[in-house]
Amino acid sequence: MANTVIINGDNRKFTINPEIKRYALIDAGFIKTKRGNFMYKHPLYNDSPYNATCQLKLTINEDLDHLTMVVTDTNGLQKVNIFKNKQLAPMVELLNFILKDLEDRKIIAPC
Repeated sequence: MANTVIINGDNRKFTINPEIKRYALIDAGFIKTKRGNFMYKHPLYNDSPYNATCQLKLTINEDLDHLTMVVTDTNGLQKVNIFKNKQLAPMVELLNFILKDLEDRKIIAPC
C-alpha cells in the first residue's frame, strides 16, 4: 500500500482524499475485510458484467491513509494494461467514470 498510486499504463496519479469518510466508502460499495481494510471490486465490462475480462481492485487500509489500485484479470492474479489496446477503449471509459465517481464522493483525489 502507498500514499500515491498509478494504474498500470495510465499516467495519472491518485491519492486518498484528506476529507474521506468511512460511510462514504460503504455508500460507494466498499466491503470491510477481516483485517479492517476496505476493498472495492468492479468489473470493467462492455455488455455484461459476467463476461468481464478485467476488473478494478481498490483497497484502502483501516486507518484511511494508504491505498492500492490495480486493474487485473477476472481472477485478480495478473495486472492488465487496458490503455495499450484501442479495442479496450470502452473499458478505459468505464474506468474513468468509476474514478470520477470516487473523486466526487471524496474518496480519492488526483495528485
